[in-house]
Amino acid sequence: MNSPWLRFKAAVPWDALRLLGMALVTLAATAAYTAWLNPEIRLYRHAVRVKLAWAAELEQRHGRKVIVCGGSSTAFSIDGERMLRGHGLPTVNFGLHAGMGPLFLVGIAAEAARPGDTVIVALEPDLLIKPFSSPDLGGQIGMALGRPGLVHASNLTGGRVHWVANALSLRPGAYHFLTLLGKIVLRKPLYRYSPEGMTPSGWQRARDFRPFPEEPVPEGHLSPDARKFLVALRHWGETNHVQVAYSLPWCFVRPPQSAAFQRINARFLAEVAEILPVLKDPALGAHPVREHFADTEWHLTAEGAAARSDALAAQIKAGSLWSGRELAELARKP
Repeated sequence: MNSPWLRFKAAVPWDALRLLGMALVTLAATAAYTAWLNPEIRLYRHAVRVKLAWAAELEQRHGRKVIVCGGSSTAFSIDGERMLRGHGLPTVNFGLHAGMGPLFLVGIAAEAARPGDTVIVALEPDLLIKPFSSPDLGGQIGMALGRPGLVHASNLTGGRVHWVANALSLRPGAYHFLTLLGKIVLRKPLYRYSPEGMTPSGWQRARDFRPFPEEPVPEGHLSPDARKFLVALRHWGETNHVQVAYSLPWCFVRPPQSAAFQRINARFLAEVAEILPVLKDPALGAHPVREHFADTEWHLTAEGAAARSDALAAQIKAGSLWSGRELAELARKP
């Protein structure tokens, strides 16, 4: 019997459709896991909620505020409550994770800014000397928050939303699952940091003091991507009446290496200063006190964060900025 229905059934690639359906179901399941169950994403969703709540409270009580943004070097370094109590500066720590990428880290902080606010960009230099990419962690947290436009800072640059790349970033890799499985078997915490370490102002307190490898000092010039982005950020600040400046994070460097480290940073800051004001930190990012660092050369202890917060508050209140000439001279200093 040669019926049209049988010919139709034979023509439809049912096996391929079933495979496609299974693939879509798997993608949806892994995306749901990443957005709602992944321990790392859950922590940073919590962190964003805390920071936004503090920003709203400061707006209501004080009007203008200071927002400090960057990677984990910011998250572990700026005590907003100390800056408010001790220096009269209503401050939100919007530091998150460097793996989210510079676009997301600044874009989400800028979204919390209002006219009259000050945004201090404290991105690690390594994020600005490399070409920009589309990091999975940035896509994951942006999608989990329901704000995919922040992944590439579309609110600052006017760029398009990368929907496909953002959706694909929700697929957790084999390394993630194997690491998670190992932690479960060994009964270790699923993520090294926890919500309990977050203060109301967004400061992430370090709990562990442990040895860490001292990484080579990152050296290089502002990438073309970074230059373009910083120019867009400056224009956004001027348009929205938000003051924008750059502050170099503190890094642990042993005294014998401090001079070379500062020269490298002076060269880097001279390039940043061509685009944005740079707060005048005499340390030029070098902090040689090992006891002030917890589990990496960027993560300050409570004592270190107090020192960094006090220094930053003094620079903001004084309005002290590096000039390009000063930085050029320091870069040439033997």
